[in-house]
Amino acid sequence: MASSTERDRNPTKNPSDTANGIGLKTEGALAAIITHLDDLSGERPSARLTEGKTDRTKQTIKKILTAARDIFTRDGHAGLSLRKVADHAGIAVGNLTYHFATKNELLDAMLREALADFVEAHLEQFQPDKDAPIDILLNVVEFYVRDARTNYGFFFQLWGFAGSNDEARAKVRELYLPIGRFIFYLVRAANPKLSEDEIRQAVLQIFSLEEGYKLFIGMGPDNASAIRSAEQDIRSLTRRIVQLA
Repeated sequence: MASSTERDRNPTKNPSDTANGIGLKTEGALAAIITHLDDLSGERPSARLTEGKTDRTKQTIKKILTAARDIFTRDGHAGLSLRKVADHAGIAVGNLTYHFATKNELLDAMLREALADFVEAHLEQFQPDKDAPIDILLNVVEFYVRDARTNYGFFFQLWGFAGSNDEARAKVRELYLPIGRFIFYLVRAANPKLSEDEIRQAVLQIFSLEEGYKLFIGMGPDNASAIRSAEQDIRSLTRRIVQLA
């Protein structure tokens, strides 16, 4: 008779561990991802705030949000002002404040618009009919690192904003939660045998790695071998995390 220790190491499989059960869990996780991304796409401020408005209004709001992101990336949250954004967008301050009465309103909308852009980029990596879940996950984390080569400045300022006060930290956390949930679903689809705690641990490790890569890529030097191989490294490390979690 096996000892209790041996039984703990070799638990009896239950139906959810069968190939059929795992397949169903994977399908469910992939379906959840699609629903989640669709919901996020519907929250884009440039769409939500312009529903039923004229094309001119839509173009103005889009210009404002683009200008706000440019100023935020260049000058940070402290250097962002309605005057700077209006000048950069080529409109009057009064026109800007008609749509965004305060800097905080504008900052919130700009960050949510950036999140929506990020979600659309996720959708380009997400092809469940062509790729296995683990390959989708690896494509996504590789995209995070590749995107950082041109957009690291925005993430520098985002983390600086998060560290400025408790309200800002809560806002950035809120913005990251949907992306964290997306990676949670992907890890669950890639390795359905993992428990929820193991998935959360894997997600934290993956985020810690890719966010670290974003920062170090921005600091350079570009010719450092470790930075040049960052996309390949994040794929390899993510695969090991998911397999060994």
